[in-house]
Amino acid sequence: MQYEQLTSQVSVSGQITVDDVQKFKDMGVELLVCNRPDDEDVGQTPCSEIELEAIRIGLPFKMLAFSSYQITADDRDEFVKLIETRKRIHCYCRSGSRSKRLWREANSLVGGEAQYEESCVK
Repeated sequence: MQYEQLTSQVSVSGQITVDDVQKFKDMGVELLVCNRPDDEDVGQTPCSEIELEAIRIGLPFKMLAFSSYQITADDRDEFVKLIETRKRIHCYCRSGSRSKRLWREANSLVGGEAQYEESCVK
């Protein structure tokens, strides 16, 4: 599983599996956010399966899905609210790119922590 740590609060990755959910909880993630609509690709793990596993292990889960390059002001504002919780958040989508775009838009409004200078891909 590869992910990118954007700030001390927010990380992103491409599509995750049910098996990854426990790994994120073990890493200290306090909120798992899906930015990917179901059925974009054949074989994609349905969001509902990931959500069920998150609920089973006590990791809060949020569905905030949108198509690539289709971030709305409502999506951004909802993510601002999530940032303001100060919880450690992991977002995922197909490749991680749309999650990064959402973070950039929301983070610029809240004046959050700057993106790490060096790529922190794990």
